[in-house]
Amino acid sequence: MLGRLKAMQRWPLAVRLAITAAVLALAFLFQIPLENEVPGEPFLLYFLVVMGATVAFGQGTGLFGVALSTLLAVRSFEPGSDFFLQRADDLIRIELYALLAGGAVVGLASLGRALLAADEAARALARSEQEKSVLLRELAHRVANNFATVAALIRRKANLVGDADAKSAMNEAVDQVMVLARVHGRLHAARSDATLDGGSFLQELCDDLKVLIAPDQGLSIKCTAASCPLSVAQAIPVGLIVNELVTNAIKYAFPDGRSGTIQVGLQELAGRLSICIEDDGVGFGGHRVRSTGLGHGLVRALAQQLGGELEVKPASGGAKFCVTFPCAAVARERPASAALH
Repeated sequence: MLGRLKAMQRWPLAVRLAITAAVLALAFLFQIPLENEVPGEPFLLYFLVVMGATVAFGQGTGLFGVALSTLLAVRSFEPGSDFFLQRADDLIRIELYALLAGGAVVGLASLGRALLAADEAARALARSEQEKSVLLRELAHRVANNFATVAALIRRKANLVGDADAKSAMNEAVDQVMVLARVHGRLHAARSDATLDGGSFLQELCDDLKVLIAPDQGLSIKCTAASCPLSVAQAIPVGLIVNELVTNAIKYAFPDGRSGTIQVGLQELAGRLSICIEDDGVGFGGHRVRSTGLGHGLVRALAQQLGGELEVKPASGGAKFCVTFPCAAVARERPASAALH
């Protein structure tokens, strides 16, 4: 509707004036036979026509309609046979009509311009959002490709390294890159640049980590994460913490083919989130002290980045790691580089 009005206001001025004059002429002819049957002032019909012309064609055409309808209204007052007035009160009525109708035209035209401007702004915003959506999809695709490329390069270099510890560290770096890729993918799938569901994110992450377990190892990963919102700044360190601790438990908590369970939990308590990774392995003795890579130092740094602390304690004969940090609504993002130093 607003688009049609905008198009009508771009018609040639002569066409707009001609249409307005023709409609007022029809109103004038309709008014003549009514003067004897229903005597009274003729302004209402003219006013409606003028308002309609203002809406359809704009302020200039509306003011033209006011001038023409004022002239035509003179014919309805005494003596009635020509366009001259003999009574002062009739002149006052016509002047008042001209003033009120002119003011109404200016006000209505201003409102119309505001509505058209708002419609144009809305259309421009919609076009901008559509362009941004296309750019974001393209960016997401490129970022996903970059993650895959980096992981492939590190894995290729790891295959050329003979030292077992160095090779293990590089494979852990691949795992870290893939965690970042998974976080990116979850955020993009959620179509949100603010938060994502922590329960779904951790459940899918644990499902991905199950591929690290050998078929005959007898290990299981159970996730009991509540549906809590995680911000973008929280999702990445949380994912890295879970990846590091679960991977470490798979490698070192169950030596010599020992079976067991690794539990990942997320819950909200009094405005804070608590994520815990617990296993029923060998605890902190024996093979557990041989964890490679950045290990617990990385986890502590990531916990600090979240605004929380890492708590380590024995549990069920194994080990339990918990990080408690503020919820997404009150968390303060800190640069990852600062947390790792």
